[in-house]
Amino acid sequence: MDLIPLSADALLSLAGGGTADVDGVAVTWPTDDLRVLGYRRHALLSDAGSAPYLLHVVLENGTVLARIGCHEGPRDGVVEIGYAVAPAHRRQGLATAMVREFLDWLALHGVATVRASVSPGNTASRALLDRFGFVQVGSHIDEEDGLELELTLELSPAG
Repeated sequence: MDLIPLSADALLSLAGGGTADVDGVAVTWPTDDLRVLGYRRHALLSDAGSAPYLLHVVLENGTVLARIGCHEGPRDGVVEIGYAVAPAHRRQGLATAMVREFLDWLALHGVATVRASVSPGNTASRALLDRFGFVQVGSHIDEEDGLELELTLELSPAG
């Protein structure tokens, strides 16, 4: 599995409804996941330095199989992650491999604390986060998604 970071230019092109060259391949974003591009575009326009953290993708022939990224760049060593796997590619270990690789990448880039929010009904995502050692620290009501559990993980410094 290759987890490929999207450049700022690629993210902006995809958020504008276009295609983007990612590692020499023309990529179009999945229509059922367009909402995330708007959020990441906003984060990028608020902080151009956040680009490396916002979206990393797993591709197959220009098709996005999965994506992971931070809601915004690190603040005091803390990020919140979000991820998704295309329905046809779930239950194959892709999310586990992707989260593992991204957590390692975050540690190498000085992130100390990783947060995640998950719906109580999303048992697959909750089990994945539990396997990596995330612990529930609270909950909140999200305007779009309803009740979400708040989880956190302290990363070991890379080195």
